[in-house]
Amino acid sequence: MLITIDGPAASGKSTTARAVAERLGLDYLDTGALYRGVTLAALRKELAAEEGPALSAFLASLHLRYRVRRGQVQILLDGEDVSDEIRDAAVTARVSDFSALPSLRAHMVEFQRHYARGRNVIAEGRDMGSVVFPEADLKVFLEADPQVRAHRRAEEFAERGRDVEDAVVAAELEARDSKDAGRSHSPLVKPEGAVVLDNSRLSIEEQVEAVLRLAEQRWPAARVDPETLLYHAPGGNAAVPRMRLSYRLAWSFVRLTLRLLFGLRYVHAERAAMGGPLIVASNHISWLDPPAVGSGLPREMTFVAKRELFAFKPFGALIGYFNAVPIRRGTFDRVCFDVLRRRIQAGGAVLFFPEGTRKPVGRLGRAKFGMGLVAKESGAPVLPVYVKGSTRWKRALLRRERVEVWIGRPLHIAPLAAQGHRGRELLDLFGEGVMAEIARLQDEAGGAFDPSPR
Repeated sequence: MLITIDGPAASGKSTTARAVAERLGLDYLDTGALYRGVTLAALRKELAAEEGPALSAFLASLHLRYRVRRGQVQILLDGEDVSDEIRDAAVTARVSDFSALPSLRAHMVEFQRHYARGRNVIAEGRDMGSVVFPEADLKVFLEADPQVRAHRRAEEFAERGRDVEDAVVAAELEARDSKDAGRSHSPLVKPEGAVVLDNSRLSIEEQVEAVLRLAEQRWPAARVDPETLLYHAPGGNAAVPRMRLSYRLAWSFVRLTLRLLFGLRYVHAERAAMGGPLIVASNHISWLDPPAVGSGLPREMTFVAKRELFAFKPFGALIGYFNAVPIRRGTFDRVCFDVLRRRIQAGGAVLFFPEGTRKPVGRLGRAKFGMGLVAKESGAPVLPVYVKGSTRWKRALLRRERVEVWIGRPLHIAPLAAQGHRGRELLDLFGEGVMAEIARLQDEAGGAFDPSPR
């Protein structure tokens, strides 16, 4: 899936794109930050904003890196994190001058296309849908009243400790708009086929929801049918390994407590009786999901927990005793995934939330590649699971609803590998297959509960 969001400065592109990326599990590409990074590098070298040999040499030696950590964009120049410095007034004043240079823009277009290759991306900027990604599945062009934009930008400045009047900001934005629309190379225009969204009177949540609805309409059809990935254990399922006494006592207590408090119900529980190496993949909508899923499988499970939970050593030791493994969020934690792979290869079971973070009820996200990587490296089957109603646990307390854990059919990555798929494509396709099985469970369960309290 490739989504582009274009529009003038302070039209809400970054805010919207970040939120949509989080909701849909897409990689976020902030091209404005990239151009600011290049501008900062040019200012440090006292480079003039003009075409010529000096600019060519500068671009050839440019060491720029873009990454997103814990939802925050980071720009690195020669290994130095300059994410804060690129927002300085000096950079803001010159970024239009440098970004208007044709050779610089051509260089950055290749950079952006290279970043997006093989990924599910939402990219925001001023020429995303018109120049960089004209083939995008969805193009959105944001508009807003100039005074509204000026007020928004002034509020951003205030948050950074700068007190700037709306009128001053409005004049700066007007000048910026004129430069962006008037440049000969990649001017700011509404891309062909773009949906225009005027967010002058929309809240952030309303404009995000509007883009999400458009994305759902344009979302490419699933390329993988889970029926083609069904796993049948040679010789039948292996015996379910016995739990440690301490784990069984804790497991029984949690299971009984959840059933008494929330009426927790397990559907197709017979599918959970699988021994041997196993990956369990569940949707994630609530804090209640890990214990609900963990208590639904009659075997010890390894869980992933954010590293911060291990900071208090007694608590870290406790959850570690019950098979929690620390993970560094916002990046690919190779150490954590190696631990998970070894535990699976030793015959254990690991619980994954393949979307990477909690998602809104009813909107299943894209699977991150980590689950597929561990499935490929370990050779273990994946058991999809769908949790329903865990966001409405208060109503479940009153028995107005029930929390349910639906167990799916086990899948395996081998059929895709046998078709010749390799690398990131293999992992993405398998992730689609797993999420398609979870979506099937969601439909079988009667759809998702509305998360609003009643």
